[in-house]
Amino acid sequence: MSKLSYLSNPRQKPYRYSTITELIQKNTQRFPDHEILIHRGIDGSRDAMTYKELYMEASKLAKFLVYKGIQKGDKIALFGPNTLEWVVGELAILLAGGVAVHLTISVTDARDLWDIFRQADCKAFLIDPGKGEAFLDAIFQLLALFRRRRPSRQYKDIDSNDATVLFLREVDGIQGYRNLPGILEMEDTDVQLPVLYPEDEILIFTTSGSTGKPKMVSHSHFDVNNIDLFEQEPTMESIQEKTYNDRPFGWVGGSPVIQISNGITRVFSDSSLAIKGNDIMSVWDMIKAERCSKALLMPYCLGDLIAMKNSYTDDFQLDVILCGGQIIDNFYTQVVGVYTKNLVVVYGSTEAGFVTMRPPIQEGDTLEIGDIGGPVGGVELKTVDDSGDVLPRGVPGELCIRSRMVFKGYFQNEEANKVSFIGNRWFRSGDIATITNDNNVVIQGRIKDIISRGTRKIMPDAVEDVVIQMSGLLHVAVVPVPDKRLYEEVCLCFVTDRNSDVTVDDVKRFCEEHFEVRQSADGLGERPTYYFKFDSFPMLGTGKPNKRMIKMDAENRLKNQ
Repeated sequence: MSKLSYLSNPRQKPYRYSTITELIQKNTQRFPDHEILIHRGIDGSRDAMTYKELYMEASKLAKFLVYKGIQKGDKIALFGPNTLEWVVGELAILLAGGVAVHLTISVTDARDLWDIFRQADCKAFLIDPGKGEAFLDAIFQLLALFRRRRPSRQYKDIDSNDATVLFLREVDGIQGYRNLPGILEMEDTDVQLPVLYPEDEILIFTTSGSTGKPKMVSHSHFDVNNIDLFEQEPTMESIQEKTYNDRPFGWVGGSPVIQISNGITRVFSDSSLAIKGNDIMSVWDMIKAERCSKALLMPYCLGDLIAMKNSYTDDFQLDVILCGGQIIDNFYTQVVGVYTKNLVVVYGSTEAGFVTMRPPIQEGDTLEIGDIGGPVGGVELKTVDDSGDVLPRGVPGELCIRSRMVFKGYFQNEEANKVSFIGNRWFRSGDIATITNDNNVVIQGRIKDIISRGTRKIMPDAVEDVVIQMSGLLHVAVVPVPDKRLYEEVCLCFVTDRNSDVTVDDVKRFCEEHFEVRQSADGLGERPTYYFKFDSFPMLGTGKPNKRMIKMDAENRLKNQ
């Protein structure tokens, strides 16, 4: 065994040289009437869609997009909560040869959505407001931005005859725009959908940027078709198994087309339900009602289930709970034998996809904190020092990843690409890890200044850039503070101008007005939870606030509350 911190796992399965749309079409032919998507509502409602229904609706919408001028390779933005209509929109974009740009909202004026739309040069925007009025405020803000700023020399005025904005359901109070129900009622056309190839770009996800601005991560058909977690061919038996996954559709871990192309029956609900902390048994009741065999549950969900385990008397257990997104320890293994037969820890990222998996933890097994197992098939790992040189085993360093599924680079961001890769296409994960003599990877933390709240990665700069706009503030510093349930929480510290009478309540009210929570993908968004006023900040020699000292001060204040 090499003394260097390098691991590889040769792929046992042949690569699939095909497109996602080919796989979904094949599954539609084999299992036309199978319910592949099941949405459960907190009100007890159940809505489902078969392969045949999904493919028919998506094909018709795709032909409409092509008829309206969408060409192969065009970027099309997609925004909304987890719904069946959202999946129709995503598949339609791919069938039309477009690239689905997944958007999530963080600020109330929707300018973050608009910025990504412009940066990606999107040619159209598909919007699902969801049921009720939760997303209407953001949509009205977005439409106002379109009317004021959309270049008119290349596009007609935004009205019912323009494909620039299209809604995936009828919405009371929004008139004059095309919507999916109306398109489905149109007569069929002879529009031909484009020929697609495995290397075609199809999905763009956004991820936290080092400057506070999101970076865009692009993946092809080939990338997502060869995730080692999935079986090569669904069978009549395997497709009957159901997997619960309420991750936001706009995040790589929640992308529905990746699952349905692999014949995985997806049960889902509103992503914000589980993170609220008081509804975990409602989520569990959905899982039980659908007789799911697997579930992807975040660490905070496991913690909530563990808190209820002494009163849980049901015999129902999952076969497997998959968990990841943050460092976990042996505490979380308490779900084994109560809620599940096995717990599997997984590790991945928006850029690298599915990277590692620990062998199943069964009753009586222990989990070392941060242990994420070894690489999945086709993945190589190593840890390096600041110079990019590989380290000996047992020595902490930055975890680097190489595989055919790692993204090719951030979209239109050469500066980020230069620092994200080292020689021979090794991607720098930004995680500090140790590779052990037992061929396991143990994550120990992050290099970058990122807050991990409930598996959502938050850049402090992004929050600071919004808050500093408030009149009367001299300095702001956003720091992470420990949280037993969500791993970390967002703490906003500030110093006011000498003559300002701004209070903590004033700053909190400003954040409530400017940071979107209700319409955010995970129900938390980027809004701070804790607020502390400082007379002055400890400063570094560079003239910047000393965040390490500020963080220590904030933690002490919380302990004394």
